[in-house]
This record gives sequence, structure tokens and C-alpha cells, in this order.
Amino acid sequence: MIKIDRERDDGFTAITAAVTDFTDSMGYCEYKIPLSIEGIKPVQSQSLVMGTKAHAAEQRYEKEHVKMEPVTEQQIKDKQVDVEFAREIIYSSLTVEFEFPAERARVTLSGRIDKIARADQTLVVQDDKFVGKPQSYDNKTQPYPSQLLQVLTYLNSSYFTGRGNNPEDSFQMPNTQKMWVIRICDRKTREPYKTYSEMQDKHTLYYLHTSLKKFASISLGIDSPNHHNSRAKCNACNLKSYCRHRI
Repeated sequence: MIKIDRERDDGFTAITAAVTDFTDSMGYCEYKIPLSIEGIKPVQSQSLVMGTKAHAAEQRYEKEHVKMEPVTEQQIKDKQVDVEFAREIIYSSLTVEFEFPAERARVTLSGRIDKIARADQTLVVQDDKFVGKPQSYDNKTQPYPSQLLQVLTYLNSSYFTGRGNNPEDSFQMPNTQKMWVIRICDRKTREPYKTYSEMQDKHTLYYLHTSLKKFASISLGIDSPNHHNSRAKCNACNLKSYCRHRI
């Protein structure tokens, strides 16, 4: 849920949300923003439930079959050292500030990363998507915008060993470059079917920044959402029963 706090004494309006609130709205439908601010929660689809179960099963499998060496603070600080964290134990928080003509905004997005590592001084963030029909990606040369925004957000966040974003649990991952990986996996077998992967560059970083700024401006009512004008998107949306803008 997206929360707006204008009662702060630091001169900023606080916008807090989960990473997926941001990516679902800016990568799928901007009209999800006002609905989320109103406190409307999406109906959990069978696909989402099954995907969550697949994530949990993958985490259990790694824990039972892969011996992960503990990562020390010294190793994290040295970008020459390759490190790999166990699945879904690292949390993220991205905070950015924007100046609008009549208001200053601070956006904070929190999430949990599927997989994060550093190899050859490259910070690598991996996100797995467990889908019922992975063949539907056969002709897709790029991931969906929401999927790309998610890994870009993780790549540019601060990291935490605990859910509460306690400063004492925070750390940075020094690196010389950043790479995102999105694996499309078969939900039944959990096997990877297709992988998208690229280095972060100035173009994708600009895409993230402009998306964050627009997210802030819509959340504050400065700008209005733009409609995607896709009936198929509306029919597949988990908020369609609440949205008066559906087509």
C-alpha cells in the first residue's frame, strides 16, 4: 500500500511503498496508484498464490541442497571479493528525493531480493518469475517494464540483513558495474525457461529515475495517471473490480 505523510517537520512529504507497488503501477497501470493510496488491496489470484509457493519451494531447495558460506562484513566491503547471499534473506530500501514547484517529496521503496551477489566486481541482482506458461515469452526480446523496474530498483538500493530497515543492519555492496538478471521459470518444475540479462547503463538508470519522479508526482496529485488504453490489461488486472477507469 502507498502511504503519504504530509505531517513531517523535515520539509518533505514522505511517500512510502513496497517496491512492487511502484513497479506494478509504473510498469503496468498508473491508475493503481490512487487505488493503493485509498487502501484498496488487490485480490490474490491463483497465479500469485502458486508463484509465492514456487518461491518458497526454491528457497527451501537451496537451503537443503546448497552449502552457502557465511558472508562477512570484511568480504562485503572489499569489491575484489566475490560474495553470494542465500535466497531471499536480503532486504532493500531505495530512497530518492524530488523537488516540485510547491512540494518536496521523499520516496522510500522497500522490498526483498530473490538473489544478490557480486562477481568480478559486478553487483548482480536476480529476480525469478514463476509463470504457468513460460512459452508465452518465446517471442519477447525484452522483459516487461514492471519486471525491469523491479530489478533496477533493487540494484540501486541500500541493503539490509533484516526486514525492519534498521540502520545497524544496513550495508552497501561496492562494485565497478551493475547487472540485472530476470529468469522466467516454469512454475511446475521451477526450472529456468528463459533469461534476460544486461548491464545497467545510463539509459536504464534514466528510465528508473523518470519513473520514480512520475510515481511521486502522481502520488501527490501533481500529475494525473495516464491510461494504457488496453482492454486486455484491464481484464487481467487484479484491481479491475475497484477501478472506474477500466475499459
